[in-house]
Amino acid sequence: MPIETPIKPIPSTLETSTLDIQGMHCASCVSRIERSLKKVAGVSDASVNLATNRARVVFDPALAVSKSLIAAVEKAGYGAVPAPKVRAFVNKPERDFALLNLIGAAVLTLPVLTLSMTWMMRPVWIEWILAALTTLVVFGFGRQFFAGAWSALKHGGAATMDTLVALGTGVSYFFSLAELIWEPHPSVYFETAATIVTLILLGRNLEARAKQRASDTIQSLVALSPKTARLVTEGGGEVDVPLDSLNPGDLLRVRPGEKLAADGIVTDGASAVDEALLTGESLPIEKAVGDAVIGGTLNGSGTLLYRVTASGDQTMLASMVRLVEEAQGSKAPVQKLADTISAVFVPAVLGVALLTFLVWYFALHVSLAAALTPAVAVLVIACPCALGLATPTAIMVGVGRGAALGILIKNGEALERAHKITRIVFDKTGTLTEGRPVLTDILPLGAADRDTLLRLAAAAERGSEHALGQAIVIEANRESLSGTAESFRSHAGGGVEATVEGKQILVGTVTLLTDAKIVVSETALAHIARLETEGKTAMLVAIDGAAAGVLAVADTVRPGAGSAVDRLRKMGMTVALLTGDAPRVAAAVARTVGIEDVQASVKPGEKAAAIHLWQKNGAVAMVGDGVNDAPALASADLGVAMGRASDVAMEAADVTLLRADLNGVADAILLSRRTLKIIHQNLFWAFLFNVIGIPLAAFGLLNPMLAALAMAFSSVSVVTNSLRLKSAKLG
Repeated sequence: MPIETPIKPIPSTLETSTLDIQGMHCASCVSRIERSLKKVAGVSDASVNLATNRARVVFDPALAVSKSLIAAVEKAGYGAVPAPKVRAFVNKPERDFALLNLIGAAVLTLPVLTLSMTWMMRPVWIEWILAALTTLVVFGFGRQFFAGAWSALKHGGAATMDTLVALGTGVSYFFSLAELIWEPHPSVYFETAATIVTLILLGRNLEARAKQRASDTIQSLVALSPKTARLVTEGGGEVDVPLDSLNPGDLLRVRPGEKLAADGIVTDGASAVDEALLTGESLPIEKAVGDAVIGGTLNGSGTLLYRVTASGDQTMLASMVRLVEEAQGSKAPVQKLADTISAVFVPAVLGVALLTFLVWYFALHVSLAAALTPAVAVLVIACPCALGLATPTAIMVGVGRGAALGILIKNGEALERAHKITRIVFDKTGTLTEGRPVLTDILPLGAADRDTLLRLAAAAERGSEHALGQAIVIEANRESLSGTAESFRSHAGGGVEATVEGKQILVGTVTLLTDAKIVVSETALAHIARLETEGKTAMLVAIDGAAAGVLAVADTVRPGAGSAVDRLRKMGMTVALLTGDAPRVAAAVARTVGIEDVQASVKPGEKAAAIHLWQKNGAVAMVGDGVNDAPALASADLGVAMGRASDVAMEAADVTLLRADLNGVADAILLSRRTLKIIHQNLFWAFLFNVIGIPLAAFGLLNPMLAALAMAFSSVSVVTNSLRLKSAKLG
C-alpha cells in the first residue's frame, strides 16, 4: 500500500507567519502555545518547534492578523515577535546573560552545599546565612522558573516544566525556612533547593549550546554571503556597494579569492569557482563567458565580470537559507506520539508527586521532611524537555547535514518518508542523462578526413537552431575548427543544405540525401543502424553530391549514473526508468546504467498514473527535472528534483539535489534512515528515563539533587545524540 501523505496545499487566500517564541522550555509549553494559536479565528494550522523556539502559523489574513497571533501567544503566558528572515539561533546577549546567571547561581550554591555537607552540628546563625544565600539563588538567579510557573497558572492554570521546578525548589525552600523559624533544632534542605536551581540552569545552558551546534548549517550558509559587492559603473569605474542595493542587470567584478555577491552570468573572464559549501561539489567548477555563477561561492585564481540575475532575497543562497530554516522548524509525523504524551505529562507528574507524599506521610508514617523528599525528587526528575526535543533536534541536524551535502529537504515529513521508499523511478532526459545533446561519433566515408568533415558540417549547421545541429557546432568550436556558409537552407524534419568554401553540403537524414539523388552505401547504413541501436541520432553528411560521412549525436549519460543505480539496488531498491522518449533510445540508456524495468513513450499526464500503479506495491520515489515531471513528482511518496530542474519541478519535489550527482538520491534515503534511527533512540531514552526515574524517586531511592542532575543532562543527552548525525557516514 502507498504511504499516506495527507499534505494539504496552502490555498492562495492563506498566508504563513513565523514567530519567535520567548519563555518556552518544554513540550508542555509547545502544546499550550499550539492550542492557543489554533483558537484564533482564521488560523488554519499552527506548529510550534521547541528546538528552534519558533511557531509557524497558517491563517486567513481576512480573519486574523499578526497582532492577534502574538496576542494569542501572550495569552498562553509566553512572548512572541515576528521572526526575521534570517537570524542567529541564540543571540549573543541572551546567551551571555544565561551564562552569567548560571555562574552567579553556582558561586552562591557552592558554599551552601559545602557547609551543609561538611558541617553537620553547625550553629543556627550559619543556617540563616545558608538561608540568605539560597534565597538569592532560588528567587534571584532562579526567578525565571517561578515567573514561568506563575504565568502558566495565570493564563489558564496549565502546568509546565517551570511548574515542576518551582514546586520542587519552593517546597524545599519554604519547608526549610519554616523549620528554621519555628524549630530550635531545624532540619533544613537549603542545599537541595539551591543545587536544583543551579543544576537545571546548567542543563539549560548546555542544552542551548548543543542546540546552537544543531543550527550551525544555517549560520554557515548566512556567513557565505559577503558584506559588499564591487559594482562596475557606466564609466568603467568600480565602487563597493551594500548587497541590498544590487539589482538585476548590474555588472559586478569579483577578484581572486573573493566571494561572489549575487547570482549572475559571466560576461568576461575565466576562473574556477568553489561551490562546495553551497552545493556539496568537492572540486572547483570552471566558469567562463556565458556560465551561471551563484552568490556566496568562492572565486578561484581568475577575475570575473558577471551580470546580476538575482540579488538579495531572490538568490539561490537566500532560497536555501529559507528552505533549510523552514525544514528545520517543521514537524515529522513520528513526533505526534511525543506531542500526545506531553499534553498530559506534567499534570500526571503532579499527581504522582502528590500521591508519593500522601503514601509516605499517611501510610508509612514518616516525618513531614522525609515525606517531602521523595515528592520533591519526583517533581524534579520528570523531564518533558527531553521528550519535546527528541524529534525536532534530530530533524534540525538531519536537514542541516543534507544541506551541507547539497541535498535540500523540504520538511521533516519528507525526511521521515524517505526511509520507507522501496522503488526509485528515474526520468531520462536531464536526470539520467546530461539533458543536452553532444556530438559522440564522427565517421568519414570518403576522401574527407575527420576534421574536414566536422568543419564543413558545422559551417553548414551554424544557421540552424536545432539542438542536434548546435551540438555539431559546439564540438567544432571546441576543436577550433571554423568555417562560414555562403548560403543556407533548412529542410524541416530532414536537415540543412549550405554552400561552404564553394562546396555543396548536405547534413541530415537518409531521406534528405536520397531525395537529392545521392547514393547511400551499405557501409553508411550499417553505421547508422549500429548508432541508433546505441540510442544515438545519426546524420549523414554529403559533399558535392557524394556521401562523405556519418555524424552521431546523443544525450550522454551522467557520469556516475550507473554506479548510483547499482548503489540503490544494493540498498534493496527496485529501480525503474519512466520517460517520454522512444523505446529504442530509452532502452539504450537503461542498458548503459543497468536498469531493466523501462516504460517509454509515456506522456506527462501518464507518468503520474504509472507512479500510482507502482505505489500499490510499496513506497515510490520519483527523480526528475522537467516541467513534464511535476505531476509525477507530486504524486510520488518522495519527489526528488535535480538541481538544474525547472522551478515547477523543484516546487513539486520534496527533495532537491543541488549537485549533478545521482548518488544524492541514495544519500537522501540513507540520511532519512539515520535520522529516524536517532529519533527512535531519543524517544526511547526519553521515555525510559521517566519510566525508571519517576518510580525510583517515588520509592525514595533518588536524592532530589541527583534527580536534578539527571534531569538536566537528559535533555543534553538527547541533543548530543542528535548531533551524531553531523558526522554519520552515508556511504
